[in-house]
Amino acid sequence: MLRKSLPTWFKQTLPTEEYEVIVVDNRSADGTRQYVKSLLQQHKNLIFLYEPKPGATAARHAGAHRAKGEYLVFADNDGLFNQECLASLLEVYTGNKDCAAVACKIDIQWDGEEPQWIEPYKYLLGELNYGDKIRYDNHNRFYLNGGLMSVRKDVFERLGGFNPDLIGPYLIGDGDLGFVNKLHAENALIGWSPNACMQHMQLVAMHGSKRGIALHCYNNGIANSYAMFRKQNFCMNSKMWKFLLQQIGVVIKQSFAVMIHPNDMKRYFVLKQHQGNLRFFGLLMKPALRREIRKEDVYND
Repeated sequence: MLRKSLPTWFKQTLPTEEYEVIVVDNRSADGTRQYVKSLLQQHKNLIFLYEPKPGATAARHAGAHRAKGEYLVFADNDGLFNQECLASLLEVYTGNKDCAAVACKIDIQWDGEEPQWIEPYKYLLGELNYGDKIRYDNHNRFYLNGGLMSVRKDVFERLGGFNPDLIGPYLIGDGDLGFVNKLHAENALIGWSPNACMQHMQLVAMHGSKRGIALHCYNNGIANSYAMFRKQNFCMNSKMWKFLLQQIGVVIKQSFAVMIHPNDMKRYFVLKQHQGNLRFFGLLMKPALRREIRKEDVYND
């Protein structure tokens, strides 16, 4: 994926001396280090970092700490990015001096024929489109996807970056969604760029499968419970206990519904999300994890 993705950042219309490309190797074992280092002499604006702490949040934070620019652009390694991407982002920022962050257009690029049933669930794979014109909004209507998004570095640092996503091997937080929630909490002005685009490379056999979508729903459930726990100041108060009991009831009800309607994918995906909600509470039972979960700011760790 990286061999396809990384070269798109060296074909930008923006002069190379005006931006830097930071690749963060997050404990990969696939030759990423060797590949990126082979390009360092050829591309003077390319920087290689190694981040041993697992998870997208840790990797993104490492890159943000290293970045020298006024604007941060987060981009996943499974995307193809258009030549006007960076110039288009700057256009949105210069169009309104109060713009704190920019959401970008994301389309799915399959490696084969797109499954007919997957259309309602493509947002889970990152698909994002708010139209073909530059827009600004401070009423919490724009979502930013970590596959391709931008934010002013001073805003990112002030808000404490992304929330946790992994703690050790456990998926436990809400990552970039948590950062979007922090932007929304202060009614930050978010711009929309229809011309900064990502083609999100997805594998039909993996991401376009029932199991693949179910995993996204399950992980979203974990993130939802974490977000609620964080909102309650990391306390198991009456609201959290009520929420937990509701989730147990829903899982029991949906489990029977799936048994009766085994081919109903919608019911199955709803079940997986609520199972994810419950999974978070199971992880809270581990004392070491509980201490880490209660950290409000992992950017400045």
